[in-house]
Amino acid sequence: MFKDFRSALFRLKDYRQLMRRRTGRFFAYCAFLCLLTWLTGFALPLGMFWQRQGGVRHFFEANIPEFTIQSGKLSVPGGYHREGADYYVDINTDASHKIDLNAQETRTLMALKSVVLLGDADQLVMKNDRGGIAADLRTIQFHDFQDGISKETLLSLTGYVKWGLIIAGVIIYAGLLIGFFLLNLVEAVLAALLLRFVGVYTDFGSTYRLTGYARTMSTLIVALLALLGFDTDLTVYPAVVLDLFIVARAAQCMRAAGNARNTGDDRAPRTGDTSVRAVTPEPAPEEKPSGEDEAADSAERETEAKTETEAQTATEANDSGDKDTAPEESAGEEKAADHTAEPSSRDDITPSDGWSF
Repeated sequence: MFKDFRSALFRLKDYRQLMRRRTGRFFAYCAFLCLLTWLTGFALPLGMFWQRQGGVRHFFEANIPEFTIQSGKLSVPGGYHREGADYYVDINTDASHKIDLNAQETRTLMALKSVVLLGDADQLVMKNDRGGIAADLRTIQFHDFQDGISKETLLSLTGYVKWGLIIAGVIIYAGLLIGFFLLNLVEAVLAALLLRFVGVYTDFGSTYRLTGYARTMSTLIVALLALLGFDTDLTVYPAVVLDLFIVARAAQCMRAAGNARNTGDDRAPRTGDTSVRAVTPEPAPEEKPSGEDEAADSAERETEAKTETEAQTATEANDSGDKDTAPEESAGEEKAADHTAEPSSRDDITPSDGWSF
């Protein structure tokens, strides 16, 4: 688990092996990522709140005023008002006070504060826009409650709050897990198109696992931001962009490794992976000759061999004939040379010698 976590964060070239992980191991890894988000977004803040407030009952006693609900009307003696940097609470149950959501003061208050709680004798209006996308405005009508509810009633139910928080934690974790897989499905579709563009072809299951491991960095960043108090849905969009960027970089590493193997580079990692195929030029396969072609080639080779043998025999015969006639020709030439070079046996007698006949 932690080896995969380290590889997903720091080793892009290991994504080829991560894509071949078993389905069970991949789901366990996704559950681990969701656990990080759940711990930093729910469990740790709740634990710090619990420790700071001293428990749920102590929190109710310190922060909830004395109140009663009778005949569909809320009664808070003296009212209740609390204000902070990003929240505003004002409850006034006087008969002359009514909440006007269209008043300029109320609208300005709603725009400036993230959490607003306004109450009168008939209703309670709550606004919360900490999600970062749109304000969540809710209205509670007190005529829907039964008579006799008071602060003591809430304090008597604090024993069930712990179990409620545990159930809420399980539900939140299940929601995070389902949301993780659904968002991963959307990112896998985008990643499949991106891989086609880069030139890496793989099945959708491997692409889904690749996207899941690529979300490690963005999940860790979102978890740290939530731990620091910056919890907003706006982080989803840059997280998706970061995930696709990591997918593209991992695909480029896989493509480079595939090219190196195809060109015979000894530095390329030797793996038996067949799920990822990079588009690289491959030599065309040699065509095997058919039986008729083989027979024709064999006959042609035999004919050529016979012709060569006959030519060699004729050449040897010519060479032997030349050797027999060569001595005779040499002897004739020698005699002719001797006859030419032999001096005359008599002197040339001419009348100029003084002799006459």
